[in-house]
Amino acid sequence: MKYRRPQLVTMYVLSLAATMSLLVVWIVYVVRSGSNLAAMGRRAGVAAGGLNWILLSVGCALLFFLIVGLTYQLAQALAARRYAQKQEEFISNITHEMKSPLAAIKLHAQTLQADSPESALREVSLRHIVQQADRMGRLVDNVLESSRLLAHRRTHALRPVDLSAYVKSYLEEVRPPIEARGVRVSGDAELAVRVLANEEALRQVLDNLIDNAVRFSQSGGEVRCRVARDGSTALIEVEDDGEGIPKKELPHVFDRFYQAGRESDPHRRGTGLGLSIVAGLVEEMNGEVRAFSQEGRPGSRFVITLPTVEPAA
Repeated sequence: MKYRRPQLVTMYVLSLAATMSLLVVWIVYVVRSGSNLAAMGRRAGVAAGGLNWILLSVGCALLFFLIVGLTYQLAQALAARRYAQKQEEFISNITHEMKSPLAAIKLHAQTLQADSPESALREVSLRHIVQQADRMGRLVDNVLESSRLLAHRRTHALRPVDLSAYVKSYLEEVRPPIEARGVRVSGDAELAVRVLANEEALRQVLDNLIDNAVRFSQSGGEVRCRVARDGSTALIEVEDDGEGIPKKELPHVFDRFYQAGRESDPHRRGTGLGLSIVAGLVEEMNGEVRAFSQEGRPGSRFVITLPTVEPAA
């Protein structure tokens, strides 16, 4: 049986009140039975009043552990309820995310079914169908990748990758569709640096970070991607000019199903899996990812660190 948060809190308060009542009853009983307990103590060889204090201490200790147990159970129940809510929200979000490309695919397919559509219109419809199919494919890939990471199944083999060349090529590929959405993309990947990584995993990481940055950017904004080196580690930085991330939410942005912002925020859509997948894939590549956002300044910044490898002689 599922309980709402107010019901859980009410049950906890009632249980706490009952526990405190038991403690009061126990103390009153021990105090009122003082003379009888003292006589029992003398027969047992306990100093005068010693049995009273022993019973009071034992009763208080037992009730203390009972209160701790009740508090722990409440915390567990609230955590399970929050996780269940996140799962329900995830199902609702992914259903909505899949309905949009399906509707677009159906619309353009119906256009192609029309009698002799013009060549230009046919090309536009086919391009949109491919784009929406790719979008659905990415959604499915995210769900499967999240399940794999949750099960701790490692499938990505690591090998030396020229990170600068890879990021440069990636940005050239994704720049046109992103800039068509009114957001500029700039990159700085001129520094030659090699890391031990997996190209497929790198693409998923960049896809999720760039998509997240574009989604929270205003029209006319800019997403910046930079490759740098810091000693024996390589850095990938993805920065946007959006609203930023509230300080209290920064520790949770990589949690599974977590979505920053209010539920009414139009930018708050998606599955809530993207950043958790980023963290999992980066960890598999022996790296680390962190999120930064300064209050009073627009935008957020994600920094990935990966160990470098020297090229073979």
